[in-house]
Amino acid sequence: MAAYKKYVYWLPQDRFERLRSLWAEQGLEPQAARKAVCLPLSAKQEVGYVPADGWQAYSLCRRQMSWQADSPWAGLTLVVSSRPLEGADPAWLIQKIKFKPPALPERSDMAALVQRPSYQRLRPQRWQHPTEEDRRETLRWQKVMGLGHLPFEELFLAHCANHANFIEPEYYVDNGHGKAPYSIGRTSRVCSACLELYGIIGHEHQRKLVIPCPGAVAFAGLASNRYYEVTKP
Repeated sequence: MAAYKKYVYWLPQDRFERLRSLWAEQGLEPQAARKAVCLPLSAKQEVGYVPADGWQAYSLCRRQMSWQADSPWAGLTLVVSSRPLEGADPAWLIQKIKFKPPALPERSDMAALVQRPSYQRLRPQRWQHPTEEDRRETLRWQKVMGLGHLPFEELFLAHCANHANFIEPEYYVDNGHGKAPYSIGRTSRVCSACLELYGIIGHEHQRKLVIPCPGAVAFAGLASNRYYEVTKP
């Protein structure tokens, strides 16, 4: 089996339509993500995309996708491919790697992460204030992941702290090319990992190490509790 590899592109809508015609001539037909934005990450899908106006169209993770609306990629079409695409330069390359985090935070450390001005400034209001429907959906996932006993506030703190660490890293590795932040929880305790995988959060870093969330495992078939390296080609 070939090693997992995905190329991530962000394209203006008109350019995407022009390139789509070019790719069709080469026998490639991008598949629109029908249920969740993480579907194009599936190894079974050669080329997938999320339309520029589609980020709030999915009922799944709608609150989480509010980060995209406030990002530099708002209004752009996301394309994810298992091989390089002609006519465009990838923004990110995703590969599965072996990685063991050197340190992980305690609860007090996570609370400190979310109090940082960098996180407070960038967090969308829709993300930070879950509705009762959001809480019920999270509780459903908690039960699936064996965390039904955990108070919502505890899990939400972990979700927020994980994103905060990619905004201003406290937990990272450095191979001489700058800080590479990594996910600070297991799959069951992270949320919307696509935001890091697609570069919506942490886009200023050259390298990130991301554990997939439950949705990416369930819908895209990514490996639970395994790190994926996200780099700028």
